[in-house]
This record gives sequence, C-alpha cells and structure tokens, in this order.
Amino acid sequence: MILLWLLGCGAAAEKETCELLCDELYQTCEYDAFPTYESCLQGCAYQQSEGADMKGQEQCVSAAECDTFAILECEHSFGAGASQEEEEETEE
Repeated sequence: MILLWLLGCGAAAEKETCELLCDELYQTCEYDAFPTYESCLQGCAYQQSEGADMKGQEQCVSAAECDTFAILECEHSFGAGASQEEEEETEE
C-alpha cells in the first residue's frame, strides 16, 4: 500500500515539473514549438518516458529567460538522448 502511495507521489512530482516547464515555455515565453499548453505537457511526458532529465531541463529553461538559443541548448543538454550523446562523444 505504501509503495503505491510513493509511486503516486513520484508521478505527481514529475507532473509538477512538466507543468512548471510548460508554464515557462508556453505561457511566459510563448514558445512557438507548442501550439497548445496540452501539446507541451504531452511533449514533456514523452521526453520523460525517453529518459530526459525534465527537472534539469525545467531549471535550465527557467534560467534561460525566454532566450530561444538558450532554450534549445537546454533541450540538447537535458533532453532525451543527451546522456547517450555525451557517452558517445567520450568514447570517440
């Protein structure tokens, strides 16, 4: 029973992260990549399912203060596949 409660809390915390990220991208920055707030949430959920560091990305985007190039760098640094790219670069 406690395990289910803990899992529920984890999902709620991640949803909060996506909501914070989308608040910044869609509402504050009016970022054109997302036509609706819901599409931003869906994109966040997908990135999360692919292993992205959404908390790191949310903090980075918030610090970017709506600078498009900085936001893209956040995606590159924290998005899905970011850790794999770094590992591949290290191996070369």
